[in-house]
Amino acid sequence: MSLDRHQARILAMQLLAQLDVQGDSFLDEFDGFMEASESAPPRATRAYAADLARRSWAARQTCDRRIQSVAKHWSLERMSPVDRNVIRLALVELEAGSVPPRVVMDEAIEISREYGSAESPRFVNGVLDALYKQQPAAGGEDTA
Repeated sequence: MSLDRHQARILAMQLLAQLDVQGDSFLDEFDGFMEASESAPPRATRAYAADLARRSWAARQTCDRRIQSVAKHWSLERMSPVDRNVIRLALVELEAGSVPPRVVMDEAIEISREYGSAESPRFVNGVLDALYKQQPAAGGEDTA
């Protein structure tokens, strides 16, 4: 079966939310968690989700510092787990450079719309836009 990146990003966000609560011990439970989801995703999707979640979890301190630098009036603890983890995932994908920035940001906003609060899409968009504009290679591309 093929890779569904949207589904993988949702799974990765859910995995990160679990890691926020359970800590590193949850890393060993990724496969069971994904197989227990409503409809077990294809292997390629599960692998992408696990890789993205692991990379995001490993980079969380760097991501969190960057998030905090632009979300000055929002502590990380005050952010919803969905918002915080969607932004972490997007930052890791933006850094990797394998997915166009516009796609990464649109996906993050869509997932926050689907799983977050009514304010989540606007918040996620604002934080990611500010972070993207800080990147030297951002060059002035319109990021919405």
